[in-house]
Amino acid sequence: MKFRQLSAALLVSAVAACTALSVALAPARVRIATATAGDISYVVGNAICRLYNLTDSAKIGSCIAVSSDGSVANIGLIRSGKATLGLVRSDVAYAAYRGEGPFAATGPDTDLRTLIALQSESFTVVARADAGIRDFQDLRGKRVGLGTTGAGYSLTRDVVLGLYGWTISDFDRALEVGPAEQNQVLCNKTVDAIIFVAGHPNGLTQEATTECKATLVRVLGPPIDRLLAAHPYYVASSIPGGMYAGNPTNVPTFGMRVLLVASAQQSADLAYAMVKAIFENFDDFRRLHPALYVLKAKDLVPDETVMPIHPGAMRYYREAGLIK
Repeated sequence: MKFRQLSAALLVSAVAACTALSVALAPARVRIATATAGDISYVVGNAICRLYNLTDSAKIGSCIAVSSDGSVANIGLIRSGKATLGLVRSDVAYAAYRGEGPFAATGPDTDLRTLIALQSESFTVVARADAGIRDFQDLRGKRVGLGTTGAGYSLTRDVVLGLYGWTISDFDRALEVGPAEQNQVLCNKTVDAIIFVAGHPNGLTQEATTECKATLVRVLGPPIDRLLAAHPYYVASSIPGGMYAGNPTNVPTFGMRVLLVASAQQSADLAYAMVKAIFENFDDFRRLHPALYVLKAKDLVPDETVMPIHPGAMRYYREAGLIK
């Protein structure tokens, strides 16, 4: 994906933010918790609201996308009723439904339901070109910038470390920093590599590969094979070669889908209208970000191995012949 296309995607993000502000001036019946402003999920949440707000269902209350700290936080916002819907990565959704990982203390939330599956996000490792890091196993003994503990990607990170038989102490230095600081610590050589989960293309990786001459790191081998065999919500993926400067070849890794999630107590009519708005405007929806453009309509039907599908969404899938 060329820089011009990425720039267009970032422009869409800015326009979406303005759209969200204007919608906020009207009564909001539906609030979608997304991610930090500029993240692909923030753009996607705004796109969903934009489509929903054009339907007759929006006449009794509009939809607004709100920024958040991401998947784990969005589960809490749904549970508390502060968000109607939330964008949640599939591995986080699986853990929340079963009370695992960061949700062990609060226990299973078996009221959670999926409406629709959206963009893919990849487990991503970016290293300085001079750090001698080409594969994930090369990170041992290196200085690594990690996501903040408690964020959704820390769940994925810890699963991967466990498969390699590592803990954070196996790094020479593990620095917990948020997305905004990761490129800074990479470019100023405080760390040798950074780890995060993101859809591609994205601005963080674009910046690292252009300003720091960084390279994408391969994440593959027997530990990842075991991960994919054991967990249906993870899938093999590849970051395309040529998408980022100085990275001409495909980089294998693994990823997960982002799901639109709600409580089972949310209106079936709302869930139906939300899913219908996306499917009936699918071509327009795909054009709103390069990470969406690769989707096919059948990709949007969620996998029930993660959690059950909301009855309202299921009604649409059956009417459309997507689920029998």
